[in-house]
Amino acid sequence: MSIEPNRQQRIEKLRLLMQQNEINAFLTVKAENIFYLSGFTSGEDALLLVTETGKYILTDARYSEQLKQEAPDWELLQGKPGSLDGLTEITDNCQLIGIEDSIVYRQFCELNKQLPNKLIPLSGLVEELRIIKDQTELELMRKCASISDMVFSRLLDFIKPGVTEAEVANFVAMALREGGCQKEAFDTIAVSGKNAALPHGKPGKRRLTAGDMLTLDFGGIYAGYCADMTRTVVIESASPRLSSLYEEVLSAQMAGVAAVKPGIKPTEVDKIVRDCLAKAGLDKYFVHGTGHGL
Repeated sequence: MSIEPNRQQRIEKLRLLMQQNEINAFLTVKAENIFYLSGFTSGEDALLLVTETGKYILTDARYSEQLKQEAPDWELLQGKPGSLDGLTEITDNCQLIGIEDSIVYRQFCELNKQLPNKLIPLSGLVEELRIIKDQTELELMRKCASISDMVFSRLLDFIKPGVTEAEVANFVAMALREGGCQKEAFDTIAVSGKNAALPHGKPGKRRLTAGDMLTLDFGGIYAGYCADMTRTVVIESASPRLSSLYEEVLSAQMAGVAAVKPGIKPTEVDKIVRDCLAKAGLDKYFVHGTGHGL
């Protein structure tokens, strides 16, 4: 059974924000916001406009059939590729039109020329809606994460001495699609040995050898939602030195996790982790921040 977000509810919430910001319409050029509001997946070549009573997507004729399938309740403003034809007439009665405050300068100039004295840059209007995930979104994210779990389980049977990093990355891409993802959320990282020290290393021709540490960072996109999994595995068995380092890092991580509670500052958690690593003489190798942003 497919899981479909209630996009009309999102439009209603956006219109409330429009009223609060005293604008008659809102124009977005960001592909992720276009998808969130309409379900249209080719937002890189489109503009989306929400007025007090209408919903419009401006794109060229190549996407007309796709738009009918993905966003059938949206009106198509059809123009030539890159053209803004159609916006002027539909916004004739709009005095003020909100627009994202972080777009390409050239694009803003073109829009401002088409809609003179109407554009009001606003920060995070759609993002304010997106940051709070509803139950449907949580289900989609869990589904996407479960696909990554499945891929990792399969991967453990695939990796062995002699396999190249590139072959590991290719296996991940194939398995994500077989699991139901549309594509990778980002380029898969699969780096081993000395290459594992590269934070965003590219999988290459290096072959895995026994005792290697293999760093994996991958995830897919499922129904527009992403997963991100990072794992480090040892090929066959770890050396005593590697096992000792692992235990020290794990101990520091657990100390940080135990310290997390309402009211504590991230910098305080970071210090706890660094102090643990310092006792083992490893703090000089901890050159990034604790945790991961969302």
